[in-house]
Parts: sequence; structure tokens; C-alpha cells
Amino acid sequence: MSSPRRSFLKSSGILAGVTLLGKPLQALADVSKKINTIDAGKCINIFQTNDLNSQIKSNQNGFGGLEKVHALMASEDVSGLVVDAGNFLERQQSRERRERTIGLMNRIGYHAVTIGINELSLGQVGFSELIPQMNFSLVNCNYSFSHSVLSAAVKPYIVIKTKGLKVGVTGVGPQLDIEGVLFENPYTATNRTAEYLKEELGCDLVICLSQLGFDEDKFNSKELAEASAHIDFIASGSSNKILQGAMILKNRDKHDVVLSQAGENGMIIGKTRFGFDENKQRIDFHHKYLIAGLAHKDQFAQAHVVLRNLSAVQKTNS
Repeated sequence: MSSPRRSFLKSSGILAGVTLLGKPLQALADVSKKINTIDAGKCINIFQTNDLNSQIKSNQNGFGGLEKVHALMASEDVSGLVVDAGNFLERQQSRERRERTIGLMNRIGYHAVTIGINELSLGQVGFSELIPQMNFSLVNCNYSFSHSVLSAAVKPYIVIKTKGLKVGVTGVGPQLDIEGVLFENPYTATNRTAEYLKEELGCDLVICLSQLGFDEDKFNSKELAEASAHIDFIASGSSNKILQGAMILKNRDKHDVVLSQAGENGMIIGKTRFGFDENKQRIDFHHKYLIAGLAHKDQFAQAHVVLRNLSAVQKTNS
């Protein structure tokens, strides 16, 4: 993680989830400043990725890959909270490739990352061996680990404080058949954690990093939003489905929940902004998708074209 971000985290603070580190609106394409503080004024910007799959280089069209994500984020003219919704590693890659992935994520400056099948397919021991290299927090509230390193490192939530605002971040994953990993119903676990973040810790914004998939059969991010009561924003992953904008869904209390899913392999990055007034009430919302590999000057004019073309290819192949 860059030294400016480390300075920010020291000054603004991450509160403990269990031990050391421990959660009215509508949406497409633009960016550019160095990331050195989470927000400007009372705005909180959230940059999201998912399903990076240890993709380092861009594809044949020059899009995606962690190197392009790093370049795009370095050109940003607004700072923000950087999160990933899981499957940042790839199952079949070498340890060297995984370590390079983690190194690039540290340089990009991720604050919170959830875990998916790709990470846990390494086994508890294999994944735990990579944790000392990570300068970002791992969050998940519906897995319990028998391995002591994972149990200590993966927190049910973190809370980030900045300029009088509290942002709570939790994560959730699908049912897995991994020895020593206990699974809890993700809707139940997320609601319990989000309620604690909002009601007990007084978080102004609660974010869930979901590896459930956008619309999978058993558990999914859409149903999670609809079954929730205290989640404000869901960054979804575990699916290559391309959305052309954020979805505004209603939770069980008929309040708005923003659901956004970025593109796999670092191709599409979500950028979401929430604005607050002096009473910490949300008064502003904006969402757009950025294409890693498009020049800053081309984002506004070309990002929607790239998204449309990618969506058309996906429909053709489905």
C-alpha cells in the first residue's frame, strides 16, 4: 500500500472487528488525482473490482489487467475507498503469479477485499501463507476457519473513519466444500453484521462485498439486497455478467440499496459516490463504470461504447 494511503489509515483509523482490524438514488463512464485520502468534503468515493483472477496484463484489445487498473487509479483526480469483491487470485496460477497479484493490489491501495472460491481453493494452509504479503484487510462474515492464521486475519468487518463519517465494510461468500471452513447462511450473517455496524457502531454507510454472484440460483447478490435491512451498497462478484449501470433495489424495509458489479479480470472498474450533508444524511449519489486501458480523455466519450460492445458479445456467447 502506498505511503500516502498508510498515512491516511493512521490518521483516520480502522476500528477492530474482533481483534486487531476487526460496515434515495441512480447510473456510466469518466475519471483523474493521486489517491491520498478517502474523500473530499462529505463525499465518499468507492472504487470496486471483482474477479481479478490474477490477471496482470491486458487483453488483446488493451483492456483490463492489474497493470491497467493501477495506471487508471493513479490518474484519478479524486481519492476513494478501494475494494474488491473476491476471486482476486486464480486457482491454477503459480505462487509467483499470486504474489505478483498481491503486490500490485498493494500498490493500487486496496482497503478491503473479500474472499472467494479461488482463494480458498488453495486450502487454508496455502492461502494463509500469502496473507503476510497483503497490505489490505480481508473481510467475510459468514465463514469460520479452523486455521488459526485465517481465523485471525479474516475479519467479519472493518470500520473506516474519515472526516467525521464512519464507513463499515463487511463481506460474504457462497457455500464451499473446503475442509475446515464452516458456512453460515449469507443473508443471516450479513444482516446481523450490518445491523451491528449501523445500529451499534453508528456507521453512516455500510458496504457489503459479495461473492455470491449477481443472480445465482441458491444465494445471490440481488436477493441479498432485497433481504437486507442495513446495507447501503453491495459490490458484487463471482459472475462475468456485465451491467451497464448500477441497480437500485429495495430492501425488506423498502429502502434503497445500490448494487454494482464490475467486470472480471480488471476490465471494468465501478466508481460510486455518496454525498452527505452536515447532519450525515445522504443527499447525493452518482455511479459510473471506468474501463481499465482507456485513456483518461477517452473515458467519457468511449467507455459506454466499450460497455455496450462487451455486453453484446456476452449475449452472443450466452
